[in-house]
Amino acid sequence: MNQSSILSEFRARFHHSSITESCSGEGCNVDMVDIPSDRVIVNLENEFGLLKKTEKRCDRLLFFLSPNSRNVAAVPIELKSGKAKESEVKEKLENSLLFIQQITPISLRSHIVYFPVLFEGRGIKWSDPKGRKQLKVSFRGKLLQVLIGRCGRPRNLAGVLFG
Repeated sequence: MNQSSILSEFRARFHHSSITESCSGEGCNVDMVDIPSDRVIVNLENEFGLLKKTEKRCDRLLFFLSPNSRNVAAVPIELKSGKAKESEVKEKLENSLLFIQQITPISLRSHIVYFPVLFEGRGIKWSDPKGRKQLKVSFRGKLLQVLIGRCGRPRNLAGVLFG
């Protein structure tokens, strides 16, 4: 499967009204500078509404081909313009990761690299204020580090994904 057909395969998994050009929303601006232009962005709230799915989910899904590899980056993005509650963010990202796995064609599952992301505007409300200040989600028996950025900052998405 060639690279453009991989993204077309993902695009075809979603209703056309759920495909969008931006990861911004919910009062949180996401800067798309330095993100590959060949990408698929899904408004997951719209998609879940159309599918009549009621579980909590993140706001956006982003798919793009990882530079210099055959892998596909799958990026569930939770947007919180205010303070983000740790337990709620974890639940939304974990549900969204499972959804990505379900909609991914079997032939591509071994080529998916997951990058859960949170953009917040006023910090995180930790469930254990004295605990470590790292946010991790459980997925397929592993803990994935949640990449955290601030709403409205220049290059905020590229900064959390590529450093």
